[in-house]
Amino acid sequence: MEPTEPMEPTGEIVPRNVRPPLGRLAVLTCTSVLAATGCGGDGSGTPKPTADAGLISVSRACGGLFDETIAKEAREPKGPSEVHPVRTPSTGQVAEALREESARRSTPEDLCTLTDKAGGEELLAIAVAWTPQSPPAGRSVRYTATVGPEDAGRLLVACDIGSGGATASGGDRSLEFAMRDHFTVSDHSHAKLLIASAKKITARLDCREAPAYPDPEDVAPPPDPGLR
Repeated sequence: MEPTEPMEPTGEIVPRNVRPPLGRLAVLTCTSVLAATGCGGDGSGTPKPTADAGLISVSRACGGLFDETIAKEAREPKGPSEVHPVRTPSTGQVAEALREESARRSTPEDLCTLTDKAGGEELLAIAVAWTPQSPPAGRSVRYTATVGPEDAGRLLVACDIGSGGATASGGDRSLEFAMRDHFTVSDHSHAKLLIASAKKITARLDCREAPAYPDPEDVAPPPDPGLR
């Protein structure tokens, strides 16, 4: 694969002193390909809490995707220090579902959902689905910053898994990773979380050409500490 050109920062950063009211899961709105089949793991738009999971620290959220910088942003200025993880499939289960032909009909797979308590209000969610869209020519990955907690960032990743299996099929499709964020962490953190999530999935899918992931700083620079 030829070297990719530097990616330009896109979108806007949600100001850290703005924390919009949390929306209930049942009324959250998805956009793009993830809107076709709803947001929830069971198709109803309402993820099911893991039984007796309890609260965990923000730094342990999403299987360790949160580094201390992101965890600190999530806790400030009045964010929770602990969150409730909602049941989602394992990375291996998501990768297997994405290999299936039925999953190539744009059915979203939940990667991480966090709420303030069991059955409570959503704080953050990351999902992935196949999409007919493709990154720009010469690139295998494209990050797009968006504005608003219910569409906080998107990552398009080209991943041709070929047609070697009975249920898999080739085609010009990509994976779209999307995030909703009611913590309102910085756009730089959105990029880090989406890129880290994508790396875990594509490592399991054996893409014919490994995606060339950008450095999060190249697509969404860290916020100026003086503006927080």
